[in-house]
Amino acid sequence: MILQMIRKNIFLLLLFVNAIVYSSTMRETRAVWLTTNFQLDWPPKTFDEEIQKARLEEIFKNLKNKKFNTIYFQVRSNGAINYYSDNEPFSAYFKGEVGKVPNYDPLAYAIELGKKYFIEVHAWVNTIRAYAGKDARVLEHPKHLSNTHPEFLVESILPNGDISYWLNPSDTNAQDYLVDILLDISSRYDIDGIHLDFFRYPNKNFDDELSYLESESNLSRDDWRRNNLTTILRKFNEKKNPLNPYLKVGATPIGIRKMLKGAKGMEGFSEVYQDTETWLEEGLVDYLTPQIYWNFTDNPHFDILADDWVNKSYGKNIVLGLSAYHNEVIPELELMIEYSRKIRAAGISFFRYEHIASEENNFFSEIAFPSNMVWKSKLYYQPNDKIIADYQVVSDDMILITWQDTVKNKSDFRNYVLLNDAEPIKILSKESNQLKLKFGNPAKLKYKYYLSKIDRLWNYTNLSNPIDVAVPYLNELKQSSKLYRRPLLFEENKAGSYITMRSAINQNILLDIISRENLRYQKMFKVKSGFNVIPLKVSSKFLRSIRITFINSGLVEEINFY
Repeated sequence: MILQMIRKNIFLLLLFVNAIVYSSTMRETRAVWLTTNFQLDWPPKTFDEEIQKARLEEIFKNLKNKKFNTIYFQVRSNGAINYYSDNEPFSAYFKGEVGKVPNYDPLAYAIELGKKYFIEVHAWVNTIRAYAGKDARVLEHPKHLSNTHPEFLVESILPNGDISYWLNPSDTNAQDYLVDILLDISSRYDIDGIHLDFFRYPNKNFDDELSYLESESNLSRDDWRRNNLTTILRKFNEKKNPLNPYLKVGATPIGIRKMLKGAKGMEGFSEVYQDTETWLEEGLVDYLTPQIYWNFTDNPHFDILADDWVNKSYGKNIVLGLSAYHNEVIPELELMIEYSRKIRAAGISFFRYEHIASEENNFFSEIAFPSNMVWKSKLYYQPNDKIIADYQVVSDDMILITWQDTVKNKSDFRNYVLLNDAEPIKILSKESNQLKLKFGNPAKLKYKYYLSKIDRLWNYTNLSNPIDVAVPYLNELKQSSKLYRRPLLFEENKAGSYITMRSAINQNILLDIISRENLRYQKMFKVKSGFNVIPLKVSSKFLRSIRITFINSGLVEEINFY
């Protein structure tokens, strides 16, 4: 127990240090599983379609505000679907009856919202498992797989005693059936990715002995099972590539690839026959989201598993799946995000939306694009003059940026992006050609902006001319402050104010702020030689005094309010 505590304390200290280095990056997949099975996240427990749609838009809007960029949207579970198709029965969660279709297509609507809120939508498909649970209504529907192709299914008893049905991965017709489902979704819907869940055997006791004997395979039974799953992926990839070259193919394997020292439990490779190394090495998947649903301290250890997955990535994306619902994991979620950056994982995904929906769960301060997939990218960052941008002053604290795009074809790119120097600060609709920008608490007098376009894989394709902007009212402050040597405080609004000052050299200053209630706050700032503007997120009416100490020169200035 003492060794565990020492290990955890050392580890948390290392993470604290690394958190300074591995700040939020521009390319990082920030995903969440949006569960429709049992209506866990959506749709709400109502058959009112307008309420259903409004609730889904609330979810997308909330995730955009939280700076997520990817949703795994569940479209198939228990052999029922949430998209328009004649192949399988529609879920009962929308109209109260299996097979009854709503007046809107949930997947199409999710894609529409994804474009509106700049979030990738991956169709999350429960693949091999065709049924589990106690609700027999779906089994009774004539279009359920158990009725249309009972020969494809094998019964398996779950640990809780419930009966489940699984597609037999060794049956070539069953393989083709699943591949056709995946092709149907990816060819008819403008999804960003397809996300395979339950792409595995239930356990070692799967009843396929006869199938194995009939196959006359030279492989061992274990290798044969692994190859059956891999064959399905190969078949899908052969057919999907010409249809959608941008489609991201992903899967979510169980969290333990192979057992390691400090990481014991059900093993994906030997117990449910997921040969993830082959999937990655052959490029059959673009990303994996392993379900690493444990903490740092207990066995299996989160960090040991995360390291193992990233080290066996074969250059593809590893998005770490986090259990946002386990009590022992919740306090460590932010540390897990930092750790994912430390080991250069592609990002993280939370299971599931409900557990990160509340206001206090804000893990990201800046926007980020989904992780790069260089093997799929067709276009790269190539500055040119095809976007012509300019701005005009609207008011003391607002400008209007406008642009003209000489390329009229809008089908070959995803969105416009506004960059502050090289950092993306706002994603814009591909239909837009102007943006009002308000300066709330600017940290400097001048900014250099660019307009860019990004392709379907979030790569920059065009860059505008630089837009050099002087913050209007700060520019006036600079001119006014030339008359004064001493620091000046300017009130911006009820929420904030600014100190302008001049420094002879580049140096640090210490602001010692005393409130009217005699509360003290100190903060260090860096100032450069010449004119400086320091934003204060407090109104001067709450202040008693501000003492400014120039560290290098030793000069001390003071602003008293009464």
